[in-house]
Amino acid sequence: MRLKNILVLLLGTIAIYTDAQERVDFQTDDKVQVIADYYKTEKGDSSQWAIMFHQAEYSRGEYKEMAARMMKMGFNCLAVDLRIGKEANFVINETATIARERGYPQVMLDCEKDMLAAIKWVRSVAPAAKINLVGSSFSGSLCLKIAAERNDINSVIVFSPGEFFEPKLSIKNTLTDLKTPVYVGCTRSEYEYAKNLLSQAKPNKKVIFRPEKGEGLHGSKTLWWDSPTRNEYWLSLLFFLNNLK
Repeated sequence: MRLKNILVLLLGTIAIYTDAQERVDFQTDDKVQVIADYYKTEKGDSSQWAIMFHQAEYSRGEYKEMAARMMKMGFNCLAVDLRIGKEANFVINETATIARERGYPQVMLDCEKDMLAAIKWVRSVAPAAKINLVGSSFSGSLCLKIAAERNDINSVIVFSPGEFFEPKLSIKNTLTDLKTPVYVGCTRSEYEYAKNLLSQAKPNKKVIFRPEKGEGLHGSKTLWWDSPTRNEYWLSLLFFLNNLK
């Protein structure tokens, strides 16, 4: 991506939304039906995929703006409803609704099964896909764990990851072998915590960003149109994406 294209995407003055997504569904290994929105890039036959996972209490609607922008950069996007959550941007979490109605336990750590099913679905429709995991808060932590355990993840883009699963699971301890390029967006108050969490990751493979002109917001909503520091985050993220292969 050329620098001038980065600036055009960053400096747009109108919030970007799209209705060009396709609703898809697939099943996890423990038989939970997962609902997701598939956004196909406008850039033709691209091998780049961004699989997007929301924070607690939210839904796939968390990524309406981000998916629209990334489509324009040549990424196919899959925004996934995890088995816990409620609503974001007027989009109800359908996976959580189905799981609740069918009596499945709704535990954050179990959402890893939904995330693995999403990766499997992308591989089924695009075997050569370059998969970039996007996570928000607790799902960002699971993205890091998954990337550390697999060799087929192109990059990880997470916002406000943390230790949400202790004492059962330490995310920091899972990252010893993490070699995947990582972008971490965090608030100013989360910055030192994020550095410590990612201290096991290879130093030349990670970007940990905090804004200079404000506190920022927890999770990927810091990219939303009404976030005061959105442009700072977007600029740093777009430079990271520009260096992906």
